[in-house]
Amino acid sequence: MKYTTKMKAILGDKIRVKADMQRGVVERITGKSLTIRLDNGKTTKLTETELTNFSLAARKAWESRPDRRVGRPKGTSKTDRVSVTLRIDRELWIQFQTAEKKGLIVDRTSTVNKWIAEKLDEFE
Repeated sequence: MKYTTKMKAILGDKIRVKADMQRGVVERITGKSLTIRLDNGKTTKLTETELTNFSLAARKAWESRPDRRVGRPKGTSKTDRVSVTLRIDRELWIQFQTAEKKGLIVDRTSTVNKWIAEKLDEFE
């Protein structure tokens, strides 16, 4: 399927509302109106011109360059890091996100690195 500038949103697309920068997901499409479920749980109706559609942008990019290597090129990072996937209990993750929203956690990476280092230091 070729994606053009006339392509429309589809269910599940991740979006950002231009007016207030809130993020959400396309939940329903009715004519030119999109029902958006915002990250805060509320729903709103908007048109595509009021949104930045991240998923549509990704589909277009994938169509134009499917073999493109993604991510940072090796050797461009100033620190030696690895990406890690963790499974965290939902309630614990909600607590973490709440602390972020309150401004208690500013940088996830440095916070988690610090906490792990502190615990490992206790073992020694």
